[in-house]
Amino acid sequence: MYISLGSFSDNLMNIFGGLALFLFGITLMSDSLKTAAGNRLKSIIEKTTNTPLKGIFVGIILTILIQSSSATTALMIGLLRAGLMTLPQSVGIIMGANIGTTVTAFIIGLPIADYGLIFIAFGVVMSFIKKKKINHYGGVLIGLGMLFVGLNTMSAGLKPLAATQTAETMFNSFSDNWFLGAIFGTFFTAIIQSSSAAIGILEKLYALNTEVQSITLNGAIPILLGANIGTTITAFLASIGGNTESKRAAVIHVMFNVIGALFFLVILVPYENFIQWFETKFLKQFSMLSIAFAHAFVNITMTVILFFFIKPMIMAAKFVVKDKTNKQIPENMFDEKLIQESPTLALEFVKKALLYMGSIVKDYFEIAKSYSFKENSKLVEEAYLHEMMIDTYDQKLHDYLIKISQAGLDKNDSKKLSRDLDTIKDFERIGDHLTNIVEFFKERYSESQFLSVDGTSDLNELYSVLEVMLNDTLESYANTDPATARKVVENEDVVDELEERFRYRYIERLKNGEITFIVAANYPDILSNLERIGDHLMNIASSVIEPLYVPQSVLVPKPHEIDKDI
Repeated sequence: MYISLGSFSDNLMNIFGGLALFLFGITLMSDSLKTAAGNRLKSIIEKTTNTPLKGIFVGIILTILIQSSSATTALMIGLLRAGLMTLPQSVGIIMGANIGTTVTAFIIGLPIADYGLIFIAFGVVMSFIKKKKINHYGGVLIGLGMLFVGLNTMSAGLKPLAATQTAETMFNSFSDNWFLGAIFGTFFTAIIQSSSAAIGILEKLYALNTEVQSITLNGAIPILLGANIGTTITAFLASIGGNTESKRAAVIHVMFNVIGALFFLVILVPYENFIQWFETKFLKQFSMLSIAFAHAFVNITMTVILFFFIKPMIMAAKFVVKDKTNKQIPENMFDEKLIQESPTLALEFVKKALLYMGSIVKDYFEIAKSYSFKENSKLVEEAYLHEMMIDTYDQKLHDYLIKISQAGLDKNDSKKLSRDLDTIKDFERIGDHLTNIVEFFKERYSESQFLSVDGTSDLNELYSVLEVMLNDTLESYANTDPATARKVVENEDVVDELEERFRYRYIERLKNGEITFIVAANYPDILSNLERIGDHLMNIASSVIEPLYVPQSVLVPKPHEIDKDI
């Protein structure tokens, strides 16, 4: 079949435009569902995954709810990076997410694609309603509608191209060469980072056989197996920069999907015959649901088989990713049995957890500092992840300390507990100020606003003093060292002086016309947030010097700090 150059470009536009709509739709649907659920998703994972079997069920349910195995896996990686989940618990989540994601393929295969515009219309109406919940579910409907519209748009472009001799030759190659199909599925899914999109396209291509000769079941299944491998790229990227456990979880995710793909490639012929039999017996010929069923059968079967090999998989992951001596997550963190046995010992573990929380704050400080001088979207993602980790520690440590206080403590331990409660809140507030700074610079970069030479120099100097303060604060708290803590208190005065001087210099640059007000609109806010970080570091250090220290900012706030920290 011959296609003119104009028709060819139109068809390609339909394919890529439809793919873009599909990816945006599924992302919008997933994000809207996550927003509607709020922090409950994280709480569900934390509280109900104490065994791998429970993890499987939670992984299935969460992935069905948010329609993204990648989102479930990334959330799990975040909890692992925070030390709030163990590796065995994460394995269940990984297996469950692989089953849950197959539901998307079944949704795509249902005969409701023609109603995509109706979903979008209802979603848009709901998005205008002020109630947030309805707003979020409106986003879900818009995303679902765009998913179907994208699929139909892709189908309109794929149909004429599938009828060409070139496409027929390519489809025959996939049918004759399973290795080529598996490699194609792997790389295509890794590039678009969505197994749902890859399988959705595959379903549409297979269904085209009712109108034109397209890809056969023998050609589609190896691509499907390759897509299972390609989707692991998301977990791998989420683990970069993380702790040892999160990297091991990413390795297990890759192992699970690769082993599954290889297993079914070995028994490819009987597997294809089984799917063909199932289609003939229960579905109509060239049904999109045939591909969905093939996908679900692989993931469910491998979950059942590999459930009995969780320990060997963990051992293999530990062999691939070696232990590091630095930044080890404290054991027995948040162990409630320990409170009953020895509240004093539980308090010591709180100190270790607080130091680990401090190390996360230190990492976040470096991220915010780097982002202040150079735009990098990856740093923004890391910033939000660190904010989530700090907020989670704030909540869990606070609740744990309250339980310790109820178990009964002597006078000295009560002082320690009071100090630790204040320290938790100070770390959490530092995280909030770092988030503010990232948001300020994100806003500046979106408007192509960059620091002046003098502004860059001023911030560098302020960051340098704060970095010394942060290191001294963590050291003084770890060693209960009043001498080092006093250095922090002294440097807080330096930060106050620098903030005031740099604010004045900024005003002078404005007066002299060296910068415009628009370019440097939020510069004073950045300085203020950095100065407030210094105040919180001083609070922590002062509590090392005097356990019952009351922060001076609470007693006598500075004029520019009033209502800034509420």
